Amino acid sequence: MFASAGLAVVVVPSEGRRSRVDRLVVAHGPDVDELCRACVAHFPDIRGVGVAVMAGATQQVRYTTDTVSERVENLQLLLGEGPCRDAFDTGSPVLADDLLARAWRDRWPMFAGAAVQAGTRAVFALPLRAGALGVGVLDLYRDSPGLLAGQDLADALDFADAVTDLLLAEALSDEDRNGDHGGGAGSYLVQQAVVHQATGMISVQLETGLEEAYARLRAYAFAVARTLEAVADDVVARRLRFDQLDDDPGSGAGDRDGTR
Repeated sequence: MFASAGLAVVVVPSEGRRSRVDRLVVAHGPDVDELCRACVAHFPDIRGVGVAVMAGATQQVRYTTDTVSERVENLQLLLGEGPCRDAFDTGSPVLADDLLARAWRDRWPMFAGAAVQAGTRAVFALPLRAGALGVGVLDLYRDSPGLLAGQDLADALDFADAVTDLLLAEALSDEDRNGDHGGGAGSYLVQQAVVHQATGMISVQLETGLEEAYARLRAYAFAVARTLEAVADDVVARRLRFDQLDDDPGSGAGDRDGTR
């Protein structure tokens, strides 16, 4: 259920969505920038796209297609409010069809007017999520009021999933080449990519869904007093298998390397 000027918008995932996302990745990857340009070209009324990588209160602009989208992305970062922030915090799309409408001006008193002055009238913020993990937001911009609904919304969600896949792959590739460079949204994205990969592996090992696999990963990390990322590292490195755990959660890799 998505926020759209106070209305409930329900999108039912269509059959074959994963294959459509995979086709987008194959056609436009591994370059996130090219995928974003393809997204703008796909929607006649969309004038710009922005991608923000986020970690808690930290937000970094990863890509923008033009100066207007760059300005609006940075406005949200500087003001600390806007559809991007809300979509990340709630994990649901925020579809602001007219930033001059009272509902949106009341919701973002600083951002709404500033974004209109910058040349944007509608913003559609789609969270970038890998299962239960949030990594950022894909923002689509219009220079006139209007909705994103029906097949257009379904296509936009496919693009968001494809951007998520490429960002996670990019983060893991950068880590392999350069190692972890410290804090901020960049290192957070690497950590989320590892947790996402571990969640998928646990899902296969236990023959369960991703939500349940992620819950198991969190429960195990809590039980053995280790960080989620440390346990995920063990799973990805194949030092720990959840289908081989004893009843005692501490009997696995809990203290193997002393990471807590």
